[in-house]
Amino acid sequence: MGLLQLTQIQRRVEETVFPLINVADLAAHRPADVRITQLSRALAAFAIAKRGGLEWEEAAASVTDGTQDNGIDAIAVTPGGDRLLVVQSKWAQDGRGSMQLDDLIKFREGIADLVQLKWEHFNYKVASRKQELENALLNPLITIEIMVVHTGTSPCSPEVRAKMDEFLDETLNTPDEVASFHYLGQAELHRLLLDEQQLPQIDLSVDLTDWGQFQGEPKAYYGQVSAAQVASWHERFNSDLFSKNVRVVLHDSEVNDSLVTTLREEPDAFWYYNNGITILCQGIAKSPAYGADRRLGAFTLTGVDVVNGAQTVGSISKAARLGIDISQARVTVRFISLEGAGEDFAYQVTRATNTQNRITGRDFLALDAEQSRLHNEFLVENLQYIYKRGEADPAAESGCSVTDATIALACAHADVGLSTQAKREISRLWDTGERGAYKKLFNPSITYLRIWRAVGVMRRAEELLNDATVELDGRARGIAVHGNRLILHLIFRQLPVNKIDDPRFNWDTEIGDLSEIADPTLNTVIAIAESEYPGYPASLFKNAAKCAKLSSDALKALTSGR
Repeated sequence: MGLLQLTQIQRRVEETVFPLINVADLAAHRPADVRITQLSRALAAFAIAKRGGLEWEEAAASVTDGTQDNGIDAIAVTPGGDRLLVVQSKWAQDGRGSMQLDDLIKFREGIADLVQLKWEHFNYKVASRKQELENALLNPLITIEIMVVHTGTSPCSPEVRAKMDEFLDETLNTPDEVASFHYLGQAELHRLLLDEQQLPQIDLSVDLTDWGQFQGEPKAYYGQVSAAQVASWHERFNSDLFSKNVRVVLHDSEVNDSLVTTLREEPDAFWYYNNGITILCQGIAKSPAYGADRRLGAFTLTGVDVVNGAQTVGSISKAARLGIDISQARVTVRFISLEGAGEDFAYQVTRATNTQNRITGRDFLALDAEQSRLHNEFLVENLQYIYKRGEADPAAESGCSVTDATIALACAHADVGLSTQAKREISRLWDTGERGAYKKLFNPSITYLRIWRAVGVMRRAEELLNDATVELDGRARGIAVHGNRLILHLIFRQLPVNKIDDPRFNWDTEIGDLSEIADPTLNTVIAIAESEYPGYPASLFKNAAKCAKLSSDALKALTSGR
């Protein structure tokens, strides 16, 4: 890479987002300096448009560079609302260098202030978008992509990367990986110039066993392939296999780990346990080899895209790299030709195969006798208890769902770790394995009365917390929103939970007096979190160890009257 590539990058930036960049705040600067700053801002917007899927105008509006920008040159929420992109950019006119350590330190401080909602540390460009950014940061499902964009040819230095990794580990990614760091140097920026259709075409020769042909249009075949074949595809083409997939391989996910475990321990059962792979092709041709024998067929596929099953492909490849014998494993696969298909057919297949009929932990609750028993107990009291996915949740006064029950019971439990898990990933609370939490929450001793009363406390507490949160601002508001499950746990710890199963006990009185508990609890959690736990509140309240300590300290303070 060098000046030619830099020229190509500059031309593309100038053709797209450069004219849209606001430089009104630079009126007092020299024209030459204004141009470099405008290029730097445009570079940040260009990266956001390409990485986040924003229109050029939206990307240009995301630029925050200027006086008191706190080291952040652009911030954007992606159209789906699930990702927050935070960028620092540097236009090096000579195409040399990379990010400096001093710039990184300033950038890190800005990110820390951003996730703690310290808006007073930012300029008007950020403050004017306070509501939009606050809504994103208060979303427990948000992921943060931190980007440094630099037109220099030098890679990110090990020192800079180590400092950023340390920051992420300590501030954002404990216990869950909320944020990721991406360094886009000149080489990476040049690759962004390539459009999707310029990706290399992937052609495959596939041996398909027990195959069949769909009798309809577009043309499609189905059957089984060996796991070894699948591993070879990923080894040759890597993520190019998934150019139209809604996601690529998710590293170190729970589902992928279970796939690898099956390949290691029960490879001959892999076909039974796995949903398979769906592949779109520009063309499909069957070889004359093997004739009409349906036990084995040879096929040539052109223009291949794996649109569903990326995790299956990635997990098989990982197992092969780990030296696991996958020779006995087989996978169901569908090959669908796009020849003669409508313009949006590929999009519709990709969307549907990634959203329809997905089995979740909640689905398996429909098979549990305890859930059926609780459903019947609620019916006796003329109440509804919904535990099968697809059924509409009842009105609040008429009943509750198993999701409501799970959260309420987890927060009412003496083990604060369960309330943390309810915040972190509720589906883990439906794990029925030996180490799973399900039987702690749902077992023969749990009655409809315990659930109904616990849900009542939860709903009333949420009303009180929502009212209080409206009056809060900045990091205190973030603590209140992200800490709602821990706060609910502490509220339960101050109630006579030992009486919750007693039908003679007047539980309505406890709910009526809840405001006397909720407000001090919220204030205590905010005070301790502000004092002892700097950083992103979303990460804090998903960390079991920190939540256990915070809960203990808060309970001591509350019961001692401090």
